[in-house]
Amino acid sequence: MVLNYYNLQRQPFGVEPDPRFLLMSDTHKEALASLTYALHEERGFMVLTAPPGMGKTTLLFRLLESLRDRARTVFLFQTQCDPGDFYRYLVRDLGLAPGPDQASIHDQLNQVLLEEARLGRRFVLVVDEAQGLQPAVLETIRLLSDFESPGRKMLQIIVAGQLGLVETLLRRDMEQLRQRISVVASLKPFNREEVASYVGHRLAVAGYQASSLFTEEALDLIAHGSKGIPRKINNICFNALSLGYALKRKQIGRDVVEEVLADLQIESLLPAQGAEAPSSGPKLSSGVPTSLLEQSHPPRRRNPIGRIALMTAALAVVAFAYNWTSPASSLRPPSLLRLLSPTRHNEATLAELPSASASPAPDSNVAARIRPQPSVVVVAPGQTLSEISQDYLGTYSPATVARLQALNPTLIHPDHIEAGGQIRLPASATGTEGRHVAGADSIHYSRSKP
Repeated sequence: MVLNYYNLQRQPFGVEPDPRFLLMSDTHKEALASLTYALHEERGFMVLTAPPGMGKTTLLFRLLESLRDRARTVFLFQTQCDPGDFYRYLVRDLGLAPGPDQASIHDQLNQVLLEEARLGRRFVLVVDEAQGLQPAVLETIRLLSDFESPGRKMLQIIVAGQLGLVETLLRRDMEQLRQRISVVASLKPFNREEVASYVGHRLAVAGYQASSLFTEEALDLIAHGSKGIPRKINNICFNALSLGYALKRKQIGRDVVEEVLADLQIESLLPAQGAEAPSSGPKLSSGVPTSLLEQSHPPRRRNPIGRIALMTAALAVVAFAYNWTSPASSLRPPSLLRLLSPTRHNEATLAELPSASASPAPDSNVAARIRPQPSVVVVAPGQTLSEISQDYLGTYSPATVARLQALNPTLIHPDHIEAGGQIRLPASATGTEGRHVAGADSIHYSRSKP
């Protein structure tokens, strides 16, 4: 639904490492060029480092894609292992059943390398998330680089990881491994211009063809809140599109991004502190001052309407995933809004929301008149949800819409309801134009034609 609303063919801000969405910033181009050249020159050992979320895995996929017809490649990311496990992972990825011991596994690998060399192809091993490797496993990888024939390396190795990998390589007992490293490439966070290019690039790949979807002020805030990290940019933009869809915004402005950044602050989920905080700042249960937690945006008062809109978008996604086709579907959970609420029951939260200024003030006794079991309205031709709500509930507001959507998960677009459909609503006194059918399970709407 979000994709259709913005005329997108696919999700532009997904989490999968899809090389199509890779934006080649200056540091990405430099890193890819360095690794490609080192492989072409048959260098034995290469290192790629990057902060978390910079897209190093996507870059490695792009590199391996370019080697598809010229080398046999293995991509390993199971780094929580010992040297024996590492050998078994490697051999299994080659399609072989590991031998009973390390010596036999070593012979299996040697046979594969000899066969690839006989065919004139290179063998490239990529180890991702290497910051978690034990020093003993890194030593095993170093020994793998000793596979060679006269005049050429039989195995080329790329070790990629976060900045913790650098700390490991700087250990005194890693001297032999450091001497074998021929290329060290790294990725740096995007600047403001690169953030804008990154967002525009991903939207274009996803099929967006209209004018700028994000305003310049929104992009400024995205760059500041993400600190130039692509993964954070994706999270912010994904939630901004969801909220923009719920608010019916064709262009995402600063206010939408502000709401998203406020909701993404994990530290805001902490219990409220006392009125007077210590001079050193409030602390977590671990004793770490919350002032040390970087905040992408200063704290502010939450916008309840925005939060309801965001929950509405979430309901739409869940409804689509479960393929609800009728109010009586057995797959529908009893209360989705309750699951989506991070704090207390939504009935209490929704009751605090102000009504729309153009809507009549609700009767203060409406909530008291709601019965445990809801009634059902059969939609008449030309009838709107606003009319139903006004006639049967005495009000029409964002809070009322949220209540109705809680009872009717298929009610994704409140402005579009079909004649003959059924609307479940809290049981209350009917309006002047409606009539309740005694002993029936539904309320049939009747009106006089003009």
